[in-house]
Amino acid sequence: MKRLSGMMGDVIKRREVLRAARAQRALRDWEVIVGPLLAARSHPDRFDQGTVWVSVTGSAWAQELRLLESDILAKIAQRTGDPHLVVSLRFGVRELPEDDPRDIPRPWVADPELDDLTIAEIKERTLAKLEAQKDLPKSADKKGSSR
Repeated sequence: MKRLSGMMGDVIKRREVLRAARAQRALRDWEVIVGPLLAARSHPDRFDQGTVWVSVTGSAWAQELRLLESDILAKIAQRTGDPHLVVSLRFGVRELPEDDPRDIPRPWVADPELDDLTIAEIKERTLAKLEAQKDLPKSADKKGSSR
């Protein structure tokens, strides 16, 4: 049997993980939150117990963001729907990540038209294409076997 203290630790950890996921979802829109100029010179690194740690390219940009902290927190609260999720911002002069996750191409999709379909609809289309391919004459095989 598990002790109550052990169970409470698991619950607290799980709750913090969920809070971090909600914060990260909101911080994906950093450029919308702080604007393109500040977003080009800053990047939210991590979320830890209500604090978002932000990398900036220089101390002047850190100061600019500190002056806007209450506005930034209000915008994050508006995006998350929870004014207590992110309660503070910490800024540090560090290199920004080279690859912005928003610039990473989406995983390969066989057919871009499938993006907005349900799994059942994708399955139906894929099976229909496979059936249509079975009905096509295999001219390439015939060319290879005619030698």
